[in-house]
Amino acid sequence: MRKPLYLPLSIVLVLSGLSGCAAIAVGAAAVIVSQEVIDSNIYVATLDRDANEVWASAKIALNRASLKPIDVQDDIRQAVADIDDAKVTVNVETYDLNRSTLRVSAKKYGVNDGETAKRVYDKILHEIEQK
Repeated sequence: MRKPLYLPLSIVLVLSGLSGCAAIAVGAAAVIVSQEVIDSNIYVATLDRDANEVWASAKIALNRASLKPIDVQDDIRQAVADIDDAKVTVNVETYDLNRSTLRVSAKKYGVNDGETAKRVYDKILHEIEQK
């Protein structure tokens, strides 16, 4: 008789632990397929959007964040911008049909600057979600 009591209790505990994650996942499910951080400096997202659309949004976000003109190489979808004394590099690659990979890294005074990279990464994702 104790098994039925533990089973519902365990289900409630699991569901209550996942409820916060579910709310987060629902909001971001339309854009982000996966995320990862490499070396506390490079932020990578696989997006459920075409690479050209992500690239356009990345350039808009970089232009808004940088006080100086950004250096853009459209043929390889790479941009470099000076933001808060850091050199931020953004790459967009085709991952699959209507999927792409966004990669953002930053260096400040020759040292990895994860904080700036994360801030720019978030701005680009916000710009993508606005479309």
